[in-house]
Amino acid sequence: MKDKSWKINRRTMLGTTGMIGAGTLFSEGALAKESRREHGEPDESGDSAVEKLLAQASEKFPGGIVSVYTKEAGPHGEVLASHESDKVVKPASNTKLLTTALALEHLGPDERFETSVVGDGSKSGTQFHGDLVIRGNGDVLSQDNLRALAEQVADEGIEAVHGDVVADITAFDTSGYGPVFSVRGPGYPEGWTWEDPQYSYGAPSSTLALYWNKVAVTAKRTDDGIDLSIEPDSEFVPVESHLSEAPAGSDGYFYTYLDRVNGTIYAIGELPPGYEETDLAPVMRPDEHAAAVFAGFLEDAGVTVKGGVTLQTEEKDRTAAFRTSIRSEPLHETIGPMLLYSNNVDADQLALMTARRATGEGSFDAWTDLTEAYFESLGAPATVFRDGSGLSQFDLVSAADMVSMLEWIGRKPWSETLFGSLPTPGHGTLAYRLRDVDVPVQAKTGTVRGTRSLSGAIRRTGKPDVLFSILMSNVTVGLGDARDYQDDLVRALVDA
Repeated sequence: MKDKSWKINRRTMLGTTGMIGAGTLFSEGALAKESRREHGEPDESGDSAVEKLLAQASEKFPGGIVSVYTKEAGPHGEVLASHESDKVVKPASNTKLLTTALALEHLGPDERFETSVVGDGSKSGTQFHGDLVIRGNGDVLSQDNLRALAEQVADEGIEAVHGDVVADITAFDTSGYGPVFSVRGPGYPEGWTWEDPQYSYGAPSSTLALYWNKVAVTAKRTDDGIDLSIEPDSEFVPVESHLSEAPAGSDGYFYTYLDRVNGTIYAIGELPPGYEETDLAPVMRPDEHAAAVFAGFLEDAGVTVKGGVTLQTEEKDRTAAFRTSIRSEPLHETIGPMLLYSNNVDADQLALMTARRATGEGSFDAWTDLTEAYFESLGAPATVFRDGSGLSQFDLVSAADMVSMLEWIGRKPWSETLFGSLPTPGHGTLAYRLRDVDVPVQAKTGTVRGTRSLSGAIRRTGKPDVLFSILMSNVTVGLGDARDYQDDLVRALVDA
């Protein structure tokens, strides 16, 4: 980053927030019990369910870090549990709590993102001499969105464009990041593994993002042989088939992956008769792909494009003969699906849009600096966030710092917008978890290699709400064991 004078005025914008006490093994009540034991005094009440679970952490997860911090909401809320709470670990998709909070703070719940088309040239009857420039601002677009823009161009009375469809991608930095290279756009944040971008959950970010920068690849075995289709399709999505026929009665299989070296999606599988399966694959050149699909819709709308698809990577003054645009739904409506189903592309796009608004630069470097300044304002400088999704292996935060953030969120006018958008038992990423809990739980899950996380709020009946964070790293046991432990701890906190 060049000039960091944009960094947050921490007193006026974020408010004053003290760091919560952290780092002890048990809650304050447990410390008193431990003191009695050291002095030979009897422990009449015995350990609580919460304390027993914390005491078992090292035994259940040998070699791992179990960072736990929970406290009652409010300025004088009691600390209910603390175990290695100042240890920084990978938060995984708990990162999306931070992404959403900073987006609501800097953009506002009612923010809408505009995608526009500018006719840069002159119109002569039904002929347009110049380029059509489609400019994105990071919104995740649907094919219907691009079709609507194309129809708006046709409504200008244009039947032919004597020029190119230009994708203006200047809203985000285009230098590229990650362990290898990014062809276009900010691409892959630092800390993603080589494997991540090969599959749909690791699709890259881009200024123009169509269908979460993925395509649906469908493999089908018919009487005529094997059929492979791509939706949405364009010349910028090369797909190579390695499908073969399997005998009748066999199970068959099908999957895809992206080769980041040549940008090709490989379709792999063996298909028995009647087999049909769809897999999602990431797109390596998403800006050009989106522009090409837009050009196809122009043709469908009766507008012939004489040129091709090009990119604009630097700001440029343009003469607008006409301009059309569409706007996204307001932010408070779009964060729900992102949090409920933990969509990585939505989160990374939102991080870049937030960084651009707050700092003037839509890049993951700017996002990292923004998050660093935010946690410094909470008295928690030992944090790192390289992306908005939580896929980065470099993201680090402690459970105590996560709860500090949850407390800060609770004081904001948009707090219920965020908390109300989180998964609840039986829904989203909590679809099969905590369904026996009889009080509302609003929490974000998180999973990356060796990490399981769960943070949120418990709305107890007749007692103060509980804010909690359970971050588990270097976990070598099964995923189910880690989730069961988290769920048991939440159940215990309900009755704490």
